[in-house]
Amino acid sequence: MKCAFLAIITLLSCSSTMASPPDGETLFQDNCSVCHGPRGMGGSAPKLAGDASEWKSKVFERAVLSGIDDHGKPLKAPMPHWAGTSFKSDNGAMPSKLEVDAIQKYLHQQK
Repeated sequence: MKCAFLAIITLLSCSSTMASPPDGETLFQDNCSVCHGPRGMGGSAPKLAGDASEWKSKVFERAVLSGIDDHGKPLKAPMPHWAGTSFKSDNGAMPSKLEVDAIQKYLHQQK
């Protein structure tokens, strides 16, 4: 019984030190809102909330990372292909799937 209790305490302490999930709103505001508007409703670039936010996760990720839309066509310039660059907070690393998913989730909540 003592071992089981210690194992539970260890698991709880490990899980509390794990990194928190990415903040989609912050990522969007820092990297996308200048063109797509503060809530993804459009600006100098197309509306994403209610549109691209409804795409399947893999399609949205492909659009963000490779610049290919839901119809398999290239996105219009100057949309950056994030696979070749990084978000402001990523220090040169390609955005992760968790970050892209967090942005899509944020946009989905904006419609």
